[in-house]
Amino acid sequence: MADEAIAYVFFGSDEGAAGSAAQKTYSKLTAGGDGWGDEIIDGAAATADDAVEILGRTVSGLQMFNMFGGRKVIWLKGVSFLGDTPSGARSEAVQEAMESLVAALENLPADTYLVMSCMEMDKRRVFFKKLSKVAELKEFSKIDISKPGWEAEVSALTLRMAKTHELTFENAALDLFVQRVNESSRQIANELAKLDVYLGTERRRVTVDDVDLMVAVSRNGVIFEISRAIEQSNCRLAVRLINEQLEHGEQAVSIMRAAIVPTVRNRFCARLLMDSFGVDASNYRSFEAAIAKLLPMDRKMLPLKKDGSPNSYALFNAARTCGKLSLRKARKDLQACALADRQLVSTQVDDRDILHKLVVSLTS
Repeated sequence: MADEAIAYVFFGSDEGAAGSAAQKTYSKLTAGGDGWGDEIIDGAAATADDAVEILGRTVSGLQMFNMFGGRKVIWLKGVSFLGDTPSGARSEAVQEAMESLVAALENLPADTYLVMSCMEMDKRRVFFKKLSKVAELKEFSKIDISKPGWEAEVSALTLRMAKTHELTFENAALDLFVQRVNESSRQIANELAKLDVYLGTERRRVTVDDVDLMVAVSRNGVIFEISRAIEQSNCRLAVRLINEQLEHGEQAVSIMRAAIVPTVRNRFCARLLMDSFGVDASNYRSFEAAIAKLLPMDRKMLPLKKDGSPNSYALFNAARTCGKLSLRKARKDLQACALADRQLVSTQVDDRDILHKLVVSLTS
């Protein structure tokens, strides 16, 4: 943190990470002070008028000297009105109030600081450009779980955050944890805190049973639970989870392409590599070595990461679930998925029946 900065702004889609960074900065700035100059202002606003009033209070606070001298630090916490909404950044009144805040930052009294944490920030606005000139800005974005390779990113984030609690994970437990939570660092932190309390002081290593018992399943996590049920040949559970998603309004083709097709495809590719190259299912590096031997056009059938390279981590995970799955059965499952997908988009057959029959075939 640069000594010359007088304002620190943390924003982005991962509001948990932004808020945590703001908390650390506020604590560092207020450390050793008498507390009289410290203030936290709630940045949640329901209307544009509320937002203008909050910004006005912040400006007034910044312009007022500490009653007893010394450092003054204001944390404008959880700002909700700087995104592209009618009551937020689109409002002329809010834009003017933000420009007044920027002007105040340009002429702050000595030893006065502002920390701001935002849920989102419209970076197209003039006030953002002006703010970037007088404040230290840092953006925190959620991991994009719609792109291949997101599991490795969430795993790395989870392990970093787990160090705070001195927690470690069994490999399978980490995989299950990653798939149950979503990309929000706030939810990851909450679930880790629950595990910390549950394990107590005697045990610091998290098992699959611990995650299964304590970690809540997010909406995205349900997709993984369907995949997991198919991998374990648990037809009853897979059907129940699919029915629940359909009843909640989820589209059958979305369930198909998010939960079933990737699972079946990855298992087929993993089985093919194991049979063709003698890949060890327990050795991640052996997957990388086998993939390196493939021709460029052959690699196109593999799951890919964001940069377009083969996702060996996804194949490694899939291989550990293959068990006695033969290449013949894996190919048959892939063909069944292709047929079911075509039926979902081109026939009048009941979607529920199509998915049920497919699951029975995959788990038999």
